[in-house]
This record gives sequence, C-alpha cells and structure tokens, in this order.
Amino acid sequence: MGIAQYTYEDVIGYAVLIEQRGIQLYTDAAKGLKNEPAKNILLHLAEQERQHEQYFLMLKDRVKTHDSRKVDMDDQSIGYLAALAESEIFSDDGKPDDQKFNTLQDVIEFGMQTEKDSILFYVELSRLNWEDTTIEILQSIIQEEKKHLVQLAELKQLVEERDVYY
Repeated sequence: MGIAQYTYEDVIGYAVLIEQRGIQLYTDAAKGLKNEPAKNILLHLAEQERQHEQYFLMLKDRVKTHDSRKVDMDDQSIGYLAALAESEIFSDDGKPDDQKFNTLQDVIEFGMQTEKDSILFYVELSRLNWEDTTIEILQSIIQEEKKHLVQLAELKQLVEERDVYY
C-alpha cells in the first residue's frame, strides 16, 4: 500500500479548482441566452463562485505565514477522494457547458449537486489528521459551500414560482 502526503495548500488548490469549474459552468451556460433574467441569474452564480475562489485564495495567503504540516493518506483514501473529485465535482461528459442543460432548473440542480458533492469531499478531507488551522479552514470552506447550497435551493424555488425559462 502506498502513502502520499497532502498539505493545506493542496486542499486549497482543490477548493480553487472547484470554484473555477463553477465559474466556467455558469458562464458557459449563460452564453447565447436571449432570456435576460435567466442569463443574469447564471452570471450572478458565476460571480458568487468567483467570490468563493477569492475567499479561498485569501485563506491560502493567511496560512503562508506558518509551516503547513503534511497529512499521510493511504491508497484507499487517495482513491476515494480522487474518485469523488473527478467523477462528481470535476466531471466532464465532453459536452460544452452551454449544451448540457435544457432548462434553467437543470443548471441550478446541477449546481446544487456539485455543492453537495463538494461538501462531502471537504467533510471527508476534514476527517484526516490535520493540524487545527487546516481543520478550521476546512470547516470554513464547508460552511461557505453549505451557504451556497441554501442559496441555490432558494433560487430554484424562486425560478419555479416566477417561471423563469432558459
């Protein structure tokens, strides 16, 4: 069985990649839309992902001032986290993002699922033997993702109530 080491910076790197994927998803889904409310909703979601990306980069800078301890992970843990990240959070079916969805609801539901998968990913990471600072950062990331999930659920309800189409 192999052992690999991961650092706080690796964790933040995953967080930034997840947010960048969200930015791309929502921006691409908004391209070419004629419906201004739907387009504005998607661009707003992309902006929220940008804000999360900046927040995570700020967290990374905050910890650069002290030594980040490494965490050992066995093959099973690495495989599980890699499968979760690649198959769910970074999944790519080969279609451009602007061709993956038929409705605005589809985009929002995909975003909600991505947030859920991200939360699971970070919860699993937080169970590793990190130092307190990294555990606090992971908890902060989890809280941000939970807030975004709640916002998406509220947005989904609003879109349904107002019958905003894609």
